[in-house]
Amino acid sequence: MKSLVDTPLSPCRRQHWLAAATLCSAIALTGCANTGVNADGASPMAQAQNRIDEPALRNAAVESTKTQDYVAAAAYWGTLYERDPDQANAAVNYSRALRQIGSVAQATSVMQRTHLSNSEDPEVLAEFGKALAAGGRADQAAAMLSEAARLSPKDWSVHSALGVAHDQMGLYEKARQHYSDALAISPDNPSVLTNLGLSYALSGNLDQAEQTLRRAVADSRADAHARQNLAIVVGLKGNFDEAARLARADLPANVADGNIAYLRDMLSQPALWQQMKEIDAPAGAASSQERSSRDVAAPDLVSSMPPETGTSLR
Repeated sequence: MKSLVDTPLSPCRRQHWLAAATLCSAIALTGCANTGVNADGASPMAQAQNRIDEPALRNAAVESTKTQDYVAAAAYWGTLYERDPDQANAAVNYSRALRQIGSVAQATSVMQRTHLSNSEDPEVLAEFGKALAAGGRADQAAAMLSEAARLSPKDWSVHSALGVAHDQMGLYEKARQHYSDALAISPDNPSVLTNLGLSYALSGNLDQAEQTLRRAVADSRADAHARQNLAIVVGLKGNFDEAARLARADLPANVADGNIAYLRDMLSQPALWQQMKEIDAPAGAASSQERSSRDVAAPDLVSSMPPETGTSLR
């Protein structure tokens, strides 16, 4: 993920940021103990909201989402949600934007409330499940996403998210079946391929992980998750020059170099090489105790990657 400080802003994005900052400031006032009200009884936040026409606000929210300006999108959708918390579409988009900027707990809270009155809405179920998966609550996520898949079987993103949830539970074969289902609906989707590649890495199959992630990165639609996951995988295989080049494609040089240094340090630990040896051992040649150790080692290996890597939950 690009550092917000180091990302140049186009005039359009600069407008979104300024508007987002204004809205965030207004929203932040509601969390203070002494927000107060004006003579007409309206709070500062209410006045800020009322100054923005709803169609214009919705258009700005949609545009920010399209351009992946998620900070602005969270502010716009958040204002629409605050105006009408029962509006499922605003809640879903607000949660999605919150997830993209790392506010997973808040996204989950929004969807938990929305789900109470929209328990049969497949978009609500899907977003709630994705928020739960992003927060590591795999069992609950899988249950929610399974229901979403039943109601909306042609939504590739739901099947992909189900794969993520099952990977979190260590059920890699089941996860890959869900990725296969997602790819049948949306062939060569780089987001699905990114998650599938990470699934192979989690189970210790670095060659298959690299091959799959290269397919994802070759697609013009691929995002930073694909490139950064590929950087880690080729780094784990010892190709640090390519890992550094891939890391720098999305990150400031100092952050990219720091990630590669972190990876080198991680691989210099003898205990990690023993874990990788156990991961690569044939399942039939390992005792039940060794298989248990391998199952623990693989997720731990990849979960210690830098924060720019990880699954792609759309």
